[in-house]
Formats: sequence, structure tokens, C-alpha cells
Amino acid sequence: MPYQFVRARIALLTAVLLLGTALSACDPFPQPDYIVYTSGLPGARDIALARPDGTHAFILTDDSQGLSSDNFGPVWDPNRQRVAFLSDRDGNIEIYVGIASEDAPTFYRITNSEFDESQVSWSMDGNRIAYTSEDFDGRRTVQHVALNELVPTAVIFGSDGETDPAWSPTENLIVFAKLDADGQSTGIFLRDPSNVNTVQLTAGPHRFPKWSPDGTRLVYISTQNDGQKDLYVINVSALGPTSEPIRITQDGAEDYNSDWSRDGSRIAFISDRSGNADVYTIGPDGSALTMVTQNAVNELSVQWGPDGDLAFPSGPEDQTALFIAKTEGGQQQLTSATATLPDW
Repeated sequence: MPYQFVRARIALLTAVLLLGTALSACDPFPQPDYIVYTSGLPGARDIALARPDGTHAFILTDDSQGLSSDNFGPVWDPNRQRVAFLSDRDGNIEIYVGIASEDAPTFYRITNSEFDESQVSWSMDGNRIAYTSEDFDGRRTVQHVALNELVPTAVIFGSDGETDPAWSPTENLIVFAKLDADGQSTGIFLRDPSNVNTVQLTAGPHRFPKWSPDGTRLVYISTQNDGQKDLYVINVSALGPTSEPIRITQDGAEDYNSDWSRDGSRIAFISDRSGNADVYTIGPDGSALTMVTQNAVNELSVQWGPDGDLAFPSGPEDQTALFIAKTEGGQQQLTSATATLPDW
């Protein structure tokens, strides 16, 4: 569905001094169902927002001074008033937070390092952000930072590296994959960043843990079966695993990019089992596998919406548009421009 962006003047804020002023000055975000996504081609992308029917579209990162930058990877905060995203506008890839007001969007920088940041995850109260950073040798480490202090802290110390942080939606717990000296995952671990204990949840080549909405389960990707990517689900608590992992996909395909439904009853994911990358859903126990898309082009990722609809980018390389798969059947095209990495 074609549309015109509403271009708004962006003011770059000094984060610590102006954060409170910016939050109080902006009207509450008008609708709870906006999709935020990356618009454009790598090297000159922007963070865009639109309602699922394509209306009220606007750019969060439009630069009135015409500065060239690449902005991507947006993630809603738990209250859906702010969007964290990645940008190279200051030389390397840093984390920014934008206040998602259609009338006067603003954004400010959260990190200020020499290294590229990635994999943003919000704390349950929206006051902190976990992320992955790199050092000069390319070693990945998971950091977390409070928005009112902006002082990064490592989630653990003394490891060869970490990646894939995900903050629990219900508790002060961060899960992540720990890496060995070769950068390979040795399993998924959990830590309350305010305490000292680190809890091992799984052992093996496991990556990309995602919390269920009630914070009691994780879905993750494992390559322990001859290197192919499969989905596993495990029950967890702050003390560790409370069940054995369940392998929920096992047909020889590559299964990845998972996302929980809002009620925790289904998991959406991308699979190449049909010959190209399509969207599927499945129960957390591996039941009721359902094929959602069947296209001649690839779907890149998938996100559940508030009413059970699914958002996914689809199309030839460098020409992907954003689509909505409706629960009542059929698909609706949301964007005409190149779009990737939605968060709904």
C-alpha cells in the first residue's frame, strides 16, 4: 500500500540532561498498534513507523540537516512510547532512543564507545537496555546501561565472550549465549544483573533465546543436530531450568528467527522447508505446525501483532516490502518502499 511519509524536524538531545524534559514535553503516543521498522537500503536507512493499515506513517530519524547515516534495528520499549535503534551517525554503530511522537519525534544517544553495538533488549521497567558490543579483536560482550546514568556495565566478567541478550518481560533477568575462544556458543546462561550469580540453562551450540510473555519459558535456536538450525523450548526460573529442553522442529530444515505470540500459545518462525524461506507457526510443544506464507520469494523475519496478526518483510533482495498476514486469512502490503526488521 503506497503512502507518503510525514517528515518532521529532529532535535538531537543531550541524553542525561534533557531526557526528562523530552518525555514530559511529548504527547503520549496516539495508538498502541504502530509497527516500527527499518526503511530503505543499507547505508542510508531510517527508522519508520506506521499503523498496520499503512496510515499515519512517519520517519523518526529524518535529519533536517541532510546528514547521511544508517539507522536500523528498532525495538519498542515495554510501554511503547520509545524506540531504541542502532545508528552510525556518529561514526560507528551506537544505540539511540527515540521518543515516538508523530508530531515531534526526537532521539538521543545512549552509548558512546569506539565499538559497534547491536542486539538491543529493554528491561521490563523500560529504564535500562542490554546490548552486545565488540572490542578491537571482534570479541562480543553483553553490556547493560541505565538510561539515567549511561554508564555501561558488563553482564558477566571473565568469559571469552557473550551474545544474544534478552531481558525477561517479568523479572530482572538477562539471558544470553556464552561464547568460547573461537566465538562458538557453549550454551545459554541467565543472570540478574544486580546480583553476582550466573546460572547455566543449557549446554551446547545454542543461540538467540526469546522469552515467553509470562517469563517462564525460552525458545532458542540449536545447531546440535548435524549443524542444522532447530527450535527448542525450555522452562526456566531465576534459579535455573525447570524442565528438559523440548525439540519442537525436526524435519531437516533450517528453522530460525522465532517470536512468541502475545498469549504464549504459539511460536512464529522462518523455515526453508518448502524450498525458500516462509513463515510458519507452531505450538510450544511442537504441535499444530502451520504454514502461513507460500511465496516464490523469501521472508526475512516475523513478528506477532497485538491481535494475532503477523508482520514480515518479504521480497527479492534489496526490494523487500513489509506485509501483514491477517488472522482471518490473506495478506496486506504495508509499505511500498524497502522495509526490514519490524517490531510490533
